[in-house]
Amino acid sequence: MRVLILILTLFTIFSGCVGENNVTQSNESAYQGSVNAASGNISSTNLSPEEENIPEIEVTSFSSIYMHDNTEKVYEYLFSWDDVPGNESPSFINYLKNDMGIDWADNAQIVKINDNETIRVFTSENSLEFTLEDNKSKILTTIGSDSYYDSKKIKKENGKIRVCRLEYEPISDITEYYYAVYGLSIKNNGSSNLNFKLNELHVLDGNQIFNTTNEPESQYSSNNEVLSVLETETKIEDAILFPGQTIRGYVIFQVNSLYNESFLLMYNDTPISSASFEKCIKVLRAVEYYDYSAVFGMPPYTDFYDNSSFEPDLKEYPYIWPNWVNRSVFEFFNKADSEGLLTPSSYSTDIPHTEVIYALKVIPERNITSILERDTTSSYQNNYFIVVDDTGEELINTSRIDKIAILNNKTYKRYSKNTNIPQMNFSNATVINISYFNDYGWLLAKRVPIIDQDLILDEKMNLVVARYHCLKIIT
Repeated sequence: MRVLILILTLFTIFSGCVGENNVTQSNESAYQGSVNAASGNISSTNLSPEEENIPEIEVTSFSSIYMHDNTEKVYEYLFSWDDVPGNESPSFINYLKNDMGIDWADNAQIVKINDNETIRVFTSENSLEFTLEDNKSKILTTIGSDSYYDSKKIKKENGKIRVCRLEYEPISDITEYYYAVYGLSIKNNGSSNLNFKLNELHVLDGNQIFNTTNEPESQYSSNNEVLSVLETETKIEDAILFPGQTIRGYVIFQVNSLYNESFLLMYNDTPISSASFEKCIKVLRAVEYYDYSAVFGMPPYTDFYDNSSFEPDLKEYPYIWPNWVNRSVFEFFNKADSEGLLTPSSYSTDIPHTEVIYALKVIPERNITSILERDTTSSYQNNYFIVVDDTGEELINTSRIDKIAILNNKTYKRYSKNTNIPQMNFSNATVINISYFNDYGWLLAKRVPIIDQDLILDEKMNLVVARYHCLKIIT
């Protein structure tokens, strides 16, 4: 067991024991939780098949995301954007000095540029900028050549933009969120320009309508590969498409469950039928209930002492970690952690914090090549697991590798990240990423598993390649 001391927090990182075991696949029922979703009226505009100026919409990928937390957002006021420079300049300068450590702020000039959407602070030797982005919903900070988003949040009150610091306080109630993310290819097949409007896309589920929404928000997004990759991809927005022009990107809907066959993507009143979406749902049903013990060579659960088991040892709760994740493992921790909020603990009288991100992404029917390639340009010389399709699009690129399992003669052979693995090619393959993050406990007594699994299914739905990375942390 390795122990890393970081400031005041002790992280113990350990891996589960490895064993060859076969167990029967479980068939647990699908998670039935729900949240309130945005609703609206279906547009009265009909797009008949005879119309020339209609978009051709194809589903290229699908992601289903579940998140929950028991935190209440507490906003601490910092300054008013509209009054800098001006009456709020002293508060603004105090923030720069005390929160950001900008010791030259007292002698700096403060101006607004770009139609008041950028605050520039500068001296003859130093400068920084704050820029409003995404319809004035967040702030990009730029210092020198570095740009980043930090903990500053925006609240709009009485027509003014208030900049706040966001804090999270645990409460006894858990709030759940569900998101459906569609990767889309949208083409104008007509002979005239097409005015594509994002708000005309929606998901219909029975009598419920779900409109597009913003990206899922979490202070731990960087610890979940599906969300991290989503932040780098192109978000579809309103656009004028020229004849023959195609745009590609993703749209997000906040829905009321994980993936569902009944989800129907609509453009105005026109349903978007998609064999790719149906394939995505079929694949998710298969991989979520797969038993990965034989694939990764370990049972699903482990405790603080590295004892792995096929059933969780409840006497050790909450200090039980998943070795890998499927729906059964996800549901166990969801249920146990929810009940744990209401159970007195010997660790603390405070309410524990719980936050979960469980995300699944499917990219169906691609001709792909997978390789394990060493980065010779870096001093670390890491191996990267890379998957590209026949158009050159990179579907996976990661150095976070514990094991890679490859199906060979109906059994799985497991390789470490430093092993030479031959290039593999698959036709009509499906690529899946399953990412799981779970933060449960108290400031100095937290259980934090971070799991990422990449799966490749061949055209016969056999699991032929699996990449696995698991980090188990206790603070």
